[in-house]
Amino acid sequence: MWEKKSDDGGIHDKDNPYTSGMTSSPYTLNGTMVTTFLAALNGGGGFAGHTDWRIPTVNELQGIVNYQNVFPSTYSAFNTSCAATCTVTTCSCTQSSFHWSSSIYQFNSDDAWGVSVNDGFVNDDGKNFSRYVRAVRGGT
Repeated sequence: MWEKKSDDGGIHDKDNPYTSGMTSSPYTLNGTMVTTFLAALNGGGGFAGHTDWRIPTVNELQGIVNYQNVFPSTYSAFNTSCAATCTVTTCSCTQSSFHWSSSIYQFNSDDAWGVSVNDGFVNDDGKNFSRYVRAVRGGT
């Protein structure tokens, strides 16, 4: 189950960027995507009644990419009727930019893998940079 994104300024807003984590040992993924974003989704009764939201792996995140589309390169379910004041119950939005995954880049632990959702390009980036996120639940 994937989180829907909004354009209403709330926690689900597609324009909210977050950091991934530490760029020094122990290189954990404890940036604002965890301490702010996931904490809000999993707090209280949770988002949509669930408290097991997490950041997807790079393979999972690449799974929402539709290479027949660009800006954003997602399936239509992830980008329907997005307009100002759009909420997660009225539409679904996707930011056409780099999205963090939970997968650390093993060649350089300062980086994590992500997907550029404007064209589906998979790449690593410094975990201290602010990028976009979409939560998922279930699976691994």
